[in-house]
Amino acid sequence: MSIPITPLDAWIARRLEDGTPGAGYSAETLRPVDRKTLAAAQERALRVLVRHAAANAPFYRECLRGLEDAPLRELPFTFPSDLAGAESRFLTVSQSEIRRVVTLATSGTTAPPKRLCFTDEDLEATEEFFLHGMVTFTPPGSAVAVLMGGTRPDGIGALLKRGLRRLGCSVHVFPLGEPPAATAARLDEVRPSVVVGLPAQVAAAAELSHHAPRVALLSGDMAPPSLRRRIEARWGCRVFVHYGLTESGWGCAVECAAREGCHVRELDLLPEIVDENGNVLPQGEWGEVTLTTLTRRSFPLLRYRTGDEGRFLPECCSCGSVLRRVEVRGRLPRRGAGGHLLRLYDAEEVLWRLPQVRDFALSLSGGKDRHETLLLELVVSGEDGDIAAKAVHALRALPGIPQHIVVTQHFGPVPERPGPKRSWGDASVLTEDRSGRRIPPFPSSHPRGGRS
Repeated sequence: MSIPITPLDAWIARRLEDGTPGAGYSAETLRPVDRKTLAAAQERALRVLVRHAAANAPFYRECLRGLEDAPLRELPFTFPSDLAGAESRFLTVSQSEIRRVVTLATSGTTAPPKRLCFTDEDLEATEEFFLHGMVTFTPPGSAVAVLMGGTRPDGIGALLKRGLRRLGCSVHVFPLGEPPAATAARLDEVRPSVVVGLPAQVAAAAELSHHAPRVALLSGDMAPPSLRRRIEARWGCRVFVHYGLTESGWGCAVECAAREGCHVRELDLLPEIVDENGNVLPQGEWGEVTLTTLTRRSFPLLRYRTGDEGRFLPECCSCGSVLRRVEVRGRLPRRGAGGHLLRLYDAEEVLWRLPQVRDFALSLSGGKDRHETLLLELVVSGEDGDIAAKAVHALRALPGIPQHIVVTQHFGPVPERPGPKRSWGDASVLTEDRSGRRIPPFPSSHPRGGRS
């Protein structure tokens, strides 16, 4: 059976042809993107962005002096620490044009927060991407449940709702951080064919709901294969993944029907993969995801170091699109016990393989030496006293795991206020529990950006 090309391809092809930021959704015959034409358009957009940023953003006015015509690889990086308490140095438009300001916590307890600003045009661009990315698995007229809601008029739920209305979809935005049982009850009432939410949040709802959607889209956190398989087995649905962060305008890359990596919205974002020294890596090699916001002129970010570990997939996608595909594991690894690299993604993978585990929180305590302690909070089903031991055994098989592991175990359904998002070391994320209560991140001397 042939795999349909990603709808992002036709959207970008129309924009290349028309020279417009968005041409709306239509079901016209798909036209493939020409890679040379796309690369030329990216280069033109980059040159315009660099000159605009150098002329209008105080931060870039200093660091881009004399580099207006330099190739991308010679431009300086932007770090999350550059944004901390300095949003006015990146802003190139009047404050009156800003529609939404998002505040993100930075590393440590005393560092000023990062604030990112978005205009109407910025939010509309994300809405366009959400619309065309969702078309892959959302037929017109579908019922869609968005578990990433909240009351903000321009939040993720609202942007998805506005975009999918153009497909005639009925979009139900669920309250942010409600208990899994309440979410499951809403799903049984609404009976959506598509569910969008945080991976652990969707997994918890899948355990409790009677209704099974046709598709689940996981976004906003790591989605290891074991968690995807759990949701697919429970609901009998197809699971897709989206990668995005607040700094990218939330939308960044999404899987097509082939599910072979996430296609990037390449007319809006120019991604790179770099090593720890900032050297650009070839396709297929793992490194840090770095983004340049080509079309966001109001708050430009050049070569922004996201702190996420990813790679470009080297071959062409089975769907036939030439759009770049990115695979993202999660936060960059850190050095654990014995100097080994320790990936939170690997810990998530082994813990979600245990069927009794319903949710968990991981954090590190102490210094980066033999006295470091891994704190594991488990939410499990049943009264099987061996679950904690099995979890510890699975974690100890990973390189870099500290010698000391402290486990706290809760029995029964996921609590109404689940534990914090998984986070350790070398990270500066939007650190909240899933009820929205902000908690201190693990201290780090290397502040980095965070996924939304």
